[in-house]
Amino acid sequence: MKVVAIHSQKGGVGKTSITLNLAHEAMSYGFETLVIDMDAQGSATFLLGQGSAPRLRAKDWLKSDIDWNSFIETTPYNGVYILPARKGLRKLDRLMSDAVSAKHLKQLLKSLKKQFDLVLIDCPAGINTVTEQAYRAADLVLVPLTPTPLCLQSYADLEDYATREINVEAGNIAPFFNRVNQRLALHRECLGSFAAGQALPPLGWVRSTTLMERMALNKQAVTDSHPEHPVSKDIDELWKAVVRRLDLHHSR
Repeated sequence: MKVVAIHSQKGGVGKTSITLNLAHEAMSYGFETLVIDMDAQGSATFLLGQGSAPRLRAKDWLKSDIDWNSFIETTPYNGVYILPARKGLRKLDRLMSDAVSAKHLKQLLKSLKKQFDLVLIDCPAGINTVTEQAYRAADLVLVPLTPTPLCLQSYADLEDYATREINVEAGNIAPFFNRVNQRLALHRECLGSFAAGQALPPLGWVRSTTLMERMALNKQAVTDSHPEHPVSKDIDELWKAVVRRLDLHHSR
């Protein structure tokens, strides 16, 4: 089982829409996948959840073991499951900072190995104890960026913090660009300057399209509703890059 955290310091970069599309890609390739919504905003839960299971309370996350099957829900996609969020997760940062070890989440997730090939953690924006736990639990951290100067500076700060303070290896942090409009000179400039300044190239890029925004209306991955659209090709290339980086294979 591999664990991928999807996180950004900035909100509004398409973190959850990418999570849903990657989950659909994983399904298409036959990987049993669990999406863990750790964002109190609950966007992944809104898109995928069926309301068929009770939701974990913030204090439940502090336990040394969890009966995952009591809380995990099926989704419209066969082979994709979700651990839904609840608003009480807003308390989790404070609770985790006082009560558990630095690798508490990593230890909790080990009990899922027999059920899933892939776990996708949809993290809250910003940096707090919850995101630090996700970074330590993850085999790979995907960081969506929009190609703007402020977003690139935010990523530089994030990478520095993650490597120095959380002790995550730089190679386990994988930035990629989202909502790219190559007709904009600023976007082209940022793509070029970022690639030139990194030891590893970005994992890929996904073009800007209103189809990604409309996911909130139809609750479908774009790779499902518009499989031949160019943005679906972008997401498929991103998925394949993730698979290569993780050396992902069917583990069960």
